[in-house]
Amino acid sequence: MKRFTIILSILMALSMLLAACQPATPPPATEATEALAPATEAPTEAAATPVEFTLWIMPNGVDPQAAIDAELNDFMAANPNIKVDTEVVGWGDAYGRIQTAVQGGEGPCVTQMGTTWIPTFGTMGGLYEYTADDIAALGGAENFVPASWTTAAVEGTTAAIPWFADVRAMAYRKDVLDKIGVTPEEAFKDMDSFVATLQKVKDANLTDANGDPIAPFINTGRNDWNVWQNASMWIWNYGGDLLSPDGTKAAFNSDSAIGGVVAYYGLYGQGLTSSDTLELNSAQTDQRFGEGAAFSYMTGPWIISNARADLATSGWSEEASQNLAFAGIPAGPGGQYTFIGGSNLAILKSCPYQKEAFDLVKFLTSKDSQIRYANAVGMLPATLEAQNDTAFTEDPLFSVFIEQAKNGKTSNPIPTWGQVENTINPAYQALWETVASNGVGKPITADQVKTTLDDAASTVDTLLAQ
Repeated sequence: MKRFTIILSILMALSMLLAACQPATPPPATEATEALAPATEAPTEAAATPVEFTLWIMPNGVDPQAAIDAELNDFMAANPNIKVDTEVVGWGDAYGRIQTAVQGGEGPCVTQMGTTWIPTFGTMGGLYEYTADDIAALGGAENFVPASWTTAAVEGTTAAIPWFADVRAMAYRKDVLDKIGVTPEEAFKDMDSFVATLQKVKDANLTDANGDPIAPFINTGRNDWNVWQNASMWIWNYGGDLLSPDGTKAAFNSDSAIGGVVAYYGLYGQGLTSSDTLELNSAQTDQRFGEGAAFSYMTGPWIISNARADLATSGWSEEASQNLAFAGIPAGPGGQYTFIGGSNLAILKSCPYQKEAFDLVKFLTSKDSQIRYANAVGMLPATLEAQNDTAFTEDPLFSVFIEQAKNGKTSNPIPTWGQVENTINPAYQALWETVASNGVGKPITADQVKTTLDDAASTVDTLLAQ
């Protein structure tokens, strides 16, 4: 009897030890085991574990919170254990806050990033590196707009996935062209014909609904945050570039680049812009055009949603809303190119829920989400699959941007781009000061442009050499 009791005790101890060694949750099921599992099988503990993390976005579109809420509601409905909190971070604060988060390891799990920021943040070591399997799960690099995909990687590492594309074009009023008897094909054929069209608008002395003059052209001046982006399109179309092809030397002070700057900045001196255009930023030029105060200006697809919104809330005039049209940036002696920017999605390495964060990125780059969100914020999808949907290809306004995206360019994907941008932006702002000093009737000269840009190029060359 005593021996039996000892054996029984040993067996009970072994049973308890084996039970303690079992995994807390069953291993992940394969497709085969899922097919064999009964329909009433309870979810695993891992699948039911609540996950909550934060997404940072910038003020995209007319109603940024409503636009992202529509996407997150669908995502969270499909993933009931995941809760995504959103914080809308102003563009003026975003760069500094993201830099602090990337360097310090505290911040959101997923964040929107401007495309030109990727080379800087992508080399700080604080971002998740998307693997080849990750990219394949997103449809592969070939699923994205080529110019947008070039902004995803830095030094061979994919640091941020394109979310939406900001493509620039020339917005104009169809009714104004009709009044001066010029067709769109003639007006925007090349830089010479464009300037000639602006002169005809000026000579026509047209007025808006309030009796105020309609300016031939408005542009952002010294107070704008993307002044180099606007100048870049004229530089490229005149055969110049920002940096050398290998990104090691400044090129924005070449003769071709200077020619483009002279042509663009010279519009003010020729009296072809509004008198206060040098004080305007991008938001103000959008508003001015929407009010009906200008014939044309360079902008992105975001104004489409403004033009189609209720006029009582959008601030647009009926004339501007009904006659909005787009054309490509006029070609120059160097070709026809446009700027492509937009935003990407990055995951911080410090995020404790990287799988769930990737699931969110995958959802936001899916076709349905791309179409919905791009329409909501007035941008183009970053994926070709979504761009080729009839919602964009058969839309007479969006289709112009899709065509222009084929000739898109952007900044050089080098780690020091942030420092380069911080050098060239003040230089282009300073040139607007020169334009203002010259006044109407005395357009800026090549020598004036060269003096300013040579100084900036010397600084940039030193940065790139380091």
